[in-house]
Amino acid sequence: MTEMNYANFFTKKGWAKMGRYYATHPKQLKELLAKARKYASRAGLRTVKSEFLLVCRYVREVFTGSYKDYSGWSLVMIVGALAYVLTPADMMPDFWPVTGLIDDTAILLWATHKFSGELDKFREHLALRGKEEVTEKAAEDALDDIEDIEFDDKFSSLLNKLPDDFGCSTTG
Repeated sequence: MTEMNYANFFTKKGWAKMGRYYATHPKQLKELLAKARKYASRAGLRTVKSEFLLVCRYVREVFTGSYKDYSGWSLVMIVGALAYVLTPADMMPDFWPVTGLIDDTAILLWATHKFSGELDKFREHLALRGKEEVTEKAAEDALDDIEDIEFDDKFSSLLNKLPDDFGCSTTG
């Protein structure tokens, strides 16, 4: 699939809308990120694990208010990519050995390539905080404490940056 085909698939199949849904529902986003911990330990993810963890950390830090220099459009699309990877309703179910991870890997690679500028900016932000902040171990540790985080108080200021052009309601 070409980059344009991935973008069309992603938006037409509703994954961009799903990204906005999670971005506007803190409880569900927290549950999604909790799934990321288990998913990150999968052997088949080895080739894209560091990118997966970076994406998870990006989302976590935006929603906790630790990272404020983000694009709302990129955030929604990145959360949508995470939702695609972490929910069972993707193109190839993950219970199929090897093939179930192929589409997940493809979506992760597409998202990290498509939003590389956004993620590079986030990497720079982490680097300014200290070298230990950029490691894969630091990203795994950030996922470990997800249950202790309260997102609710951060969401009102976040909604101003999110695009409305997916036809999604922010209520419910």
